[in-house]
Amino acid sequence: MKKTSLAVRVVASTVVLSTITTSILAFIILARVQDGIKNSRLEAAISESQSSIYQTESQFLFLSTQLLNSYKVALDNVIDNFTPSNQSGVGREVILIQQNSPQGTLLETERTTNLISKNSIPDELRNRVRTSTELQHAYGVIISRENISPMTAPRSDPRALIIGGKVAIPTAGIYEIYFLFNIENEYQNIALVRSTLLIGGLALILLIAIIVTVVVRQVVRPVRSAAQIAEKLAAGQLEERMSTEGAEEMASLGTSFNDMANVLQEQILRLENLSRVQQRFVADVSHELRTPLTTMRMAADVLYKARDNFEPTISRSAELLMAQIDRFEYLLSELLEVSSFDAGVVRLEPEILDFKVVVRRSIDALVPIAHDNRIAIHVTEPEEPIYVVLDPRRIDRILRNLLINAIEHAENKDIQVLIRATEDSVAVSVRDFGVGLRKSELNRVFDRFWRADPSRARTKGGTGLGLSIAQEDAQLHGGVIEVWGEIGKGAQFIFTFPRERGQILHERPIPILHIPE
Repeated sequence: MKKTSLAVRVVASTVVLSTITTSILAFIILARVQDGIKNSRLEAAISESQSSIYQTESQFLFLSTQLLNSYKVALDNVIDNFTPSNQSGVGREVILIQQNSPQGTLLETERTTNLISKNSIPDELRNRVRTSTELQHAYGVIISRENISPMTAPRSDPRALIIGGKVAIPTAGIYEIYFLFNIENEYQNIALVRSTLLIGGLALILLIAIIVTVVVRQVVRPVRSAAQIAEKLAAGQLEERMSTEGAEEMASLGTSFNDMANVLQEQILRLENLSRVQQRFVADVSHELRTPLTTMRMAADVLYKARDNFEPTISRSAELLMAQIDRFEYLLSELLEVSSFDAGVVRLEPEILDFKVVVRRSIDALVPIAHDNRIAIHVTEPEEPIYVVLDPRRIDRILRNLLINAIEHAENKDIQVLIRATEDSVAVSVRDFGVGLRKSELNRVFDRFWRADPSRARTKGGTGLGLSIAQEDAQLHGGVIEVWGEIGKGAQFIFTFPRERGQILHERPIPILHIPE
């Protein structure tokens, strides 16, 4: 999975958190401003409406003494006084209707300013006005009687704050009076505040993103530089160093990193020199021992062939001498092989062979040793041939090392060999039921010169190089040797490698601890 860079993650998280914070603050500010505008307008409207109701009652009281039989004229005069002088549609409208009169068409004794429809008054507000002695308010729209006519083109109805109350008219009784205050300007102000907060918030978030990007780049640049230089150091470019210029913290980081690189370079060069000396020593000693070993073998061969003419003690000594020379020669060949791996001069000699034949050949060569230890080797294999590209000499050495290791630790119990293959890979498992391995030993079995508990009985002398060389040979084939073990239950070694050279090992035909039936 592709990982996102630190700079992108920091900028993204900062932008997200800033957006959330700014949105919350903008919502709170907008709510406070909106409430403030509405409350201020409501208080002014209630005060103005209360004053207008007193004025209306006074006018009717005055008019009633002058025009006792002309209430219609009196209503017209009152409404004329409330009618705004301008016709811009902005200001206050008044509706004067009889109590409990139905919605819809105005009655003959009901009046409105500027042809405002009685339907502008919500039923819920009228109910509250009828049952209360206090002024009531609600929000709605100012509906014109012209606008509800099917003969006229509809117009947008302005939003309004509606204040309702009751007014007592002498002789006529109680009327309902409603003041409709056009609040489109207030809503426009709220919309202006909303858009300002939106634009300001976006600009603030963008500014924060730019600032964070600049700051993060200043911080991440040295870290990215350190990572790149670390990769170069890992690739062997030991002379690479960080710049120590810039801010105090960055300079301190560069100085510390460079000090660490200097120490690592010194240690690596020292270890490389030590490794070269060790490899040269092993190679030189191995080659120098070849000449005396050849002379010793020639003399030992003469003594071994003539052992029947010697006394029993001397004859037995000749046999022991020959066995130890064989062991010494085997050890020397392993040391030479290790030095070849270290020098990187190992080359494969691949052939296309039946893997089953190669395995059978290796097993047949070790059957006498297995019989001497009263051990039988059982093989489970597919019927069809398994053609693989391999180096027969190295594959044989891998199999011999695994089989000899199993024979030495099987404790006279049979060994099971399993061969399996898929379209892309081949595997062979060698399973014994002997002393087994501890969990702490599983990661060390392929270490050079490491041997398990020396108290274990071994029929042959070991050098501790066999499994290490086997793993090296397996890796040359693009494969791997895996191991499982448990004390008292034995051990299992599985060698898996691809069928073609250069392929990558993707699958395991034999899982760990697969015991064939």
